Amino acid sequence: MYLSIRELNDNMPKINGVMFAPFVFQHAMDIEGGEFAGYSAQRMVGVKTMLETQAQFGFAYTCFLHSEPVAVFGSSLLWSGVAEMWSVIGDTARTKPIAMTKIGISFADISEIAMGLHRLQITVKTSDNRAINWARAIGFISECTMSQYSEDKQDFNLMVRR
Repeated sequence: MYLSIRELNDNMPKINGVMFAPFVFQHAMDIEGGEFAGYSAQRMVGVKTMLETQAQFGFAYTCFLHSEPVAVFGSSLLWSGVAEMWSVIGDTARTKPIAMTKIGISFADISEIAMGLHRLQITVKTSDNRAINWARAIGFISECTMSQYSEDKQDFNLMVRR
């Protein structure tokens, strides 16, 4: 299972100023308005480990808009036929909802085909209506609520795309 950056760029929507590159953790730190503001140094060690591990077990990329990192995302294989898609999306990417949705749909499709999936899932904070609505727009449906799922005991929806 391998998806080169060239294959990704060849198969993603062509959007002016958008380029994809292999994931590097520092890109996540450079995303303006990313979700890590206010995290302690100790918690960031855990975030770095989590993102790098997810990248190791699947595909992981950075989305740049005019040379600025605006999102990092990937799909991690859990076991044969099942993967989890993940993303960290910044404020700049959120100002481009149509482009972001096209990219999300395409990446989910690419992940399903390249990994031979029968199930692609994501976890989304139940309190983040914007993220839940976007997940629905790219083809995910809610399967269940996972109570106190996160380190800080927040509830998350498990959403699937079949």
